[in-house]
Amino acid sequence: MRKADKEGPKAMTGSITTYTEDLVEIGEHRVRKGELDRRSFLAAVAAMGLAPAALTPATAATGELVLVNFGGVAAKEYKKSFGPGCERATGLKLVVDGSGASPAKIRAMVDAGSVVWDVCDYAPQIGIQLGGKYLEEIDYSIVDKQKLLPGFALQYGCAAYVFSFIMAYNKQMVPEPPRGWADFWDLKRFPGKRAMFKTPIGQLEAALLAAGVEPDKLYPLNLDLALGKIKDLKSEIIWWETGAQSQQLLRDREVTMGNVWHSRATVMRNETRGNIDFTFNQGVLVVGGWAIPKGNPAGRANANKFIAAAQDPKAQLSIYLSLFNGPANLQTIELVPEDKRVLNPSDPANLKLQAISNPRYWGENSAAIQDRWLDAIS
Repeated sequence: MRKADKEGPKAMTGSITTYTEDLVEIGEHRVRKGELDRRSFLAAVAAMGLAPAALTPATAATGELVLVNFGGVAAKEYKKSFGPGCERATGLKLVVDGSGASPAKIRAMVDAGSVVWDVCDYAPQIGIQLGGKYLEEIDYSIVDKQKLLPGFALQYGCAAYVFSFIMAYNKQMVPEPPRGWADFWDLKRFPGKRAMFKTPIGQLEAALLAAGVEPDKLYPLNLDLALGKIKDLKSEIIWWETGAQSQQLLRDREVTMGNVWHSRATVMRNETRGNIDFTFNQGVLVVGGWAIPKGNPAGRANANKFIAAAQDPKAQLSIYLSLFNGPANLQTIELVPEDKRVLNPSDPANLKLQAISNPRYWGENSAAIQDRWLDAIS
């Protein structure tokens, strides 16, 4: 019996996975199934900056650039696929730290004057929280704004990819394809359990869209309304904490619909030949990318050169074709094969259907929201 079964149908248990950690798991799954060759996989995760999970925190040395992320592939293979590109751009050897960057770690390093990281995997709200005291500004004389989706060239971070929270559903369990979050909340027309991520971002926006709030009017979030909608549905929600859990809930028919990452929904759509499908309509688009800690050892210029190199359209195309996350580089979007564009969250046809997550709002309000969120779902 799974742990979730022991503790009831409303919650999954364990550590909550980040989107970037889940991308590595998806890639490894596709390699095992023979859908993706290992070389393409390694090139994709390298361009994403996904680091080996087993590494301990790295210490910068002369002639090195240290990249920190949340783990994934073996160090030797990672360096083989991405190290040469780093050296061409900066003249520095790439060192990967898989220990994970958090705001607390960045603050501690900068305050102590002992920064060992040069580039960090970046959530835009962290850039808002840490600002100029703890992060370097992105130098857009080096990093090309024209290669980024509008609005994603941020002061203290640069977009590298985008992903979406979308509504996935099992076709055999619904009378017709649901069209939006109002259908997700409609238990009469669409009976059955729902899967939702056990963090507020992407879930509160969905609740407000279900309540009829227009996508461009979401922020500031009406927390009373959003949390009220969550409470209305809570008895039918199974909370997922990892991408694999969200996928299993839908495949095992434990839920009729789920608010899940588009990358996981794409895997399910492909593997079930469309029996599990999803829509970008009213999806919530989120940006991920890079940040530079204040006083990074390799210097601000080299960190920016690394980020600029990561904008390479061919590398971003490889990421999308391998791991399904959306390119942030406009030139890459134009290179996506016609038959693959329907599943790309940053394709113009899909982009116009979605709400865009507001990093400034989340950066300024996430702590207060988290307290209310935990009260609402407990």
